[in-house]
Amino acid sequence: MLAPTHSIFGILLTLMVLAIFGIKWTLHWTVLAFAVLGAIIPDLDHAKSTIGKLFPLLSKPIEQRYGHRMVTHSFLGWGVITIILGIILALLHLVGFKSWSSGMVNWRWVAAFSIGYLSHLMLDMLNIRGVPLFWPEKLRFVLFKNPRLRMESGSRFEVILIIIFAVSIFLALPLSKYGLMSSLRWMLATSGSAIEEYKAADKVSLVEFTGYFTVTKQAVEKGVAEILGVENRRLIVLYKGGVYTLSDEMAADIMASKVRVKRTNRPLKVERKEFENKSREYLEAQIPKNALVTGTVHLPRGLKLKFPSFAGGHQRLSQKGNDLILSFADKKLIQELALTEQFELEMEKDRAEIAKLQLAKRKITSKIRQLQKEDDGLTPLGRELLLSKEEIEKKKQNIAELQSQLAETNLKIKEVQLRLKSRKPIFSGTVYLRK
Repeated sequence: MLAPTHSIFGILLTLMVLAIFGIKWTLHWTVLAFAVLGAIIPDLDHAKSTIGKLFPLLSKPIEQRYGHRMVTHSFLGWGVITIILGIILALLHLVGFKSWSSGMVNWRWVAAFSIGYLSHLMLDMLNIRGVPLFWPEKLRFVLFKNPRLRMESGSRFEVILIIIFAVSIFLALPLSKYGLMSSLRWMLATSGSAIEEYKAADKVSLVEFTGYFTVTKQAVEKGVAEILGVENRRLIVLYKGGVYTLSDEMAADIMASKVRVKRTNRPLKVERKEFENKSREYLEAQIPKNALVTGTVHLPRGLKLKFPSFAGGHQRLSQKGNDLILSFADKKLIQELALTEQFELEMEKDRAEIAKLQLAKRKITSKIRQLQKEDDGLTPLGRELLLSKEEIEKKKQNIAELQSQLAETNLKIKEVQLRLKSRKPIFSGTVYLRK
């Protein structure tokens, strides 16, 4: 086979094999260059070949010693030359040629070279003489037992092969760009395949779809939405400012068909935040303008919230007991959360009760002071002369009762203050900010 035939087939096979194994960026020119190098280097044993003319000091001795289509056209030659290439690349990397691998990994070059090399052996099995795959065993391997089905280099059939390979490369480009599984999911275009494609992505992903809103039956033609997450086999998407669930099921907000994921280069930034006993103002200050918040916020005991209206069918805000559940809520929604009238009324009752108890405390304290003041300036003897024992005991008893009432009132004040403090809008929890 001629060098162009080997080169084109080497590129084709490399694109397909790397795509099957899900290796990205196989279209980088360095990968294709190593595939071409691997596809033509077995002919280093022929001085008149393209590679032989470039390296005559190597090709002539090899041809004289072993002959054409011998050692370099075997698994032994493939293994030895591939290992030598790997060692050379590793040494170059160690001594400082790291710029060679910018955005790449050296082993991809070795893989492309190895696949290209094997592609050469596969094509030469179509040749009349075949190749000795297990050299030094002289047994030659061919693809067709009938010699008439094999061909000579430069024949008309080889020209046809070049055309077939060239066309096949264009067909293989999507596989190389997106990978085999991604290409299959793109062709299926179902919500299930879109979910799997989204899970495999490490950057922000968009979804392209057609369909309609389940409730209003409003049609959507060529809709594009940002994928936020997955819930119960449904995509959660941000579409025209609203958050919806999207699937091919009727339970979704958007009943969609032809669902395809479109990857972007925008990195997905998610920040985790923990907080304890923080004010609402503090929490709102931590949320960037365009961020979406997901997580659980622990509310004060008995706090009930009024939720604002929001675009989309997905429940972005909900309350379960003393927990506020956030699901891709934005800063505006959180700012519009309000306390219920009942909760505010309970707080007003607590404040009124504290004021009432404080008034009672002042009255009791005043009575105690008044009773104690009547004895000011009297000696025990003078007190006995002016007051009877019964009056003295009665006064002591009254003071003791008032002090008991004062202690009880102070205790009630503390209880109500604690209850009011527990109602104070301070929050704890863990949330995730998607920026």
